[in-house]
Amino acid sequence: MILRQGSRMVLLAVMMVAAAAGCRKKDEAEQIGETVGEVMSSLDDSMSGEATTALVPFRRVPEELKGSRWQRLLDDVIPSAYAASCWEPAFSACAAPGTRTKDFGDCTIGGATLAGTVTLNFSQPLCTVLTAGDSVTRVADLTLTGRYGGTLQITAPGGGQTLTKTADGFQYSVGGMERVLTGPGGRTLFDVGTRTIAPIVVTGSSRADLKIVSGSFEIDHKLAGYKVTLTADNLTWTGSCNCASSGTLTGVVSGGKHDGKTASVMITGCGEADVTIDGDTESVSMDRCAPM
Repeated sequence: MILRQGSRMVLLAVMMVAAAAGCRKKDEAEQIGETVGEVMSSLDDSMSGEATTALVPFRRVPEELKGSRWQRLLDDVIPSAYAASCWEPAFSACAAPGTRTKDFGDCTIGGATLAGTVTLNFSQPLCTVLTAGDSVTRVADLTLTGRYGGTLQITAPGGGQTLTKTADGFQYSVGGMERVLTGPGGRTLFDVGTRTIAPIVVTGSSRADLKIVSGSFEIDHKLAGYKVTLTADNLTWTGSCNCASSGTLTGVVSGGKHDGKTASVMITGCGEADVTIDGDTESVSMDRCAPM
């Protein structure tokens, strides 16, 4: 009995410390780095034909949707069997005029529930991207609901993501994607929009030779009140990562505490980058980028 009580006291103490630590708000460098990772992994998904993972956080459910520190610690003490049924739904067969759809229903990812659809609109009636000029546009309307509440909504208010085959590779454009994360208490935690200002020009056909040689995109952090426009320079993939492992992006911050300041993102490895804003550098991890 004494040992059992002692174990309970230790567990309670650990839970109290974790709860007191709380969830730290991400700073601008982290937000910029993570959004760059999102764009790179989305391009990789489009190139590899994985037409869903760019729009769904398969690799990691956001921490804010995993419940409070107390709930997560209890889950660790009494593990639950988390299904991954979201891998199972398949895209529909190609339908005129060149459309395929995937309905996620209420499948599960790590204790979270995913509902909604992803639609692929091809320029060719046979749903292929084989010759120069062929394209596919991916549009999402998805809601990921955490086990203990809270949602991540992923929509395409500006037209989604378009991959177009060119003579030398591909051109990737984002007409507009938006991600809104709401906590279990109903508070909006972030609202981030992304769109390309100049199409992203890609050479190569697979991770072995994939490279972003030019192009610019805008990150709009609506709640934080600032935007960053970044221009890519030789973002180069390796065969073992779903994002570039080297290269840089540079731009300027508009709005917020760093209004008018220069910003850069130097990719230092798979899922890792150094983000510099007005001369201050911070090393960040990009959750959507991972060894494959």
